[in-house]
Amino acid sequence: PSGAPSFDNNGLGGLDVWVPVWPATNSFEDGYCSNLKEYVIGTPEAQIYASEFDCCQENFPDQTSGVCISNLPQDLQPSGAPSFDNNGLGGLDVWVPVWPATNSFEDGYCSN
Repeated sequence: PSGAPSFDNNGLGGLDVWVPVWPATNSFEDGYCSNLKEYVIGTPEAQIYASEFDCCQENFPDQTSGVCISNLPQDLQPSGAPSFDNNGLGGLDVWVPVWPATNSFEDGYCSN
């Protein structure tokens, strides 16, 4: 191996790795991730990620502006709504404990 990043990215001209970018404002809220060579070359290995999502998640997890996440492809962006699947039965994909009016541990069950 040459040690140089590969050029692929589905023929779009970017690299197959992603790095965090803080614009001239050096603001966390304006930060995003990029795979452009000008940002990747010279970036420490610990700050290079295999996907844009991983890069955003690691570097901008509490970004209230949503700049980084908004750059992700639509199908990777969080919707803010719980998913409805449950094998087509209409329930949520999460389960919570339910204690009936008796508040009895023995009568408790889980529901979605």
